[in-house]
Amino acid sequence: MKKIIISILTILTIIISVYFFLKHEENNSYEQKGNKMVMQIYEFKKNHNKLPNSISDFKADTEMGEGPYYEKLDDSTFIVFFNIGFDDKIIFNSNYKKWE
Repeated sequence: MKKIIISILTILTIIISVYFFLKHEENNSYEQKGNKMVMQIYEFKKNHNKLPNSISDFKADTEMGEGPYYEKLDDSTFIVFFNIGFDDKIIFNSNYKKWE
C-alpha cells in the first residue's frame, strides 16, 4: 500500500512539474513575440516623437486571434497584450516596462 501511494505521489509530482514548466515556456514565448512589438513601438516613438495610434501605423507581425495586440492609453502610455483563453491576459504596460 505504501509503495502505491509513493508511486501515485511521484506521478502527480511529475505531471504538475511538467505542467508548470510548459506554462512557463508558453509565457516566455508570448513575451518574446510581444517584445518585438514593444521594440517597434519604441522605434516608432523615437522616429515620430509620438506613440502610434494603432497597430496599422507600424509594421507589426501578429497572428490573427492570438496577438500581440497594441493599445495606446494616452500620449505617453501604451500596452501590448495577448488574450489567453477566456479571461486571462499577458500584458506589457509601458509605465512599468514589464510583463504581468
